[in-house]
Amino acid sequence: MDVATFTQQFPALYHLTFAQNIPGIERHGLQSPAALADLHDFTPEEREATLTTRRRCIQDLHNLSLRDQHTAPEARMKSCLVRITIPDWLALLNSKIFFFLSQEKALRLAEGYADYKSVLLEVDTAALLASHAPHATLCKLSSGDFLHNPRPRGRDSFIPVADYAYKKSRDTPAELTIDVPIPHILQIATIVPVA
Repeated sequence: MDVATFTQQFPALYHLTFAQNIPGIERHGLQSPAALADLHDFTPEEREATLTTRRRCIQDLHNLSLRDQHTAPEARMKSCLVRITIPDWLALLNSKIFFFLSQEKALRLAEGYADYKSVLLEVDTAALLASHAPHATLCKLSSGDFLHNPRPRGRDSFIPVADYAYKKSRDTPAELTIDVPIPHILQIATIVPVA
C-alpha cells in the first residue's frame, strides 16, 4: 500500500490524549512515552514502571498523564506474544506514538476514560507522512488490546506503510504508529474536545 493510496483512503488520523498533556505537546510536540522519559529524565524506577511494566492505572509524572494498560493482562500477553518477552513488548509499544484511522474508534477508547478530560488530535495524514513516512508503520490489530483481540503478535506486526498488503476492506489496519517525536504536530492537527 503506497503512501499516496493510504493518504487518499485515510485523509485524517486521530490521537487521543488527556487534556492536561496539551501544554507539554505545545512545548515539545507529540512524543512516545519512551521519548518523554528521556525528555524528563525519568529515574530508573520511573522508567521501569512506565516503559517495561504494565501500567495498571493512569500514571501522573512530571506534569503529564500516561494511560493505563488495562487491556493487556500479563496472562493474555504471555499467550499471544511471538518471539518477544512481555517487558520487550511493552518497551516496543512505549517507543511508539499511536493513531487511530477512524474518529469513531478513538472516541470509543475515550468512553473508557469518561472521568478524565480528554482531547482528540485530528491529524492531516498527508502532512504527517510527508515528514514522517520513513518512521510510520501499520498494524492490522490493536497491538495493546489483548482482551478483545487476543491474537498472536510480535515485532513483525508493525509493517511499513509501503509494505502493508491492502486489497479489501477487511485488510484495513487498526492503527498507524510513528517511532519518533512529532515536534510540529499542532501545526498539522486540530484539537477536538471530547465531550
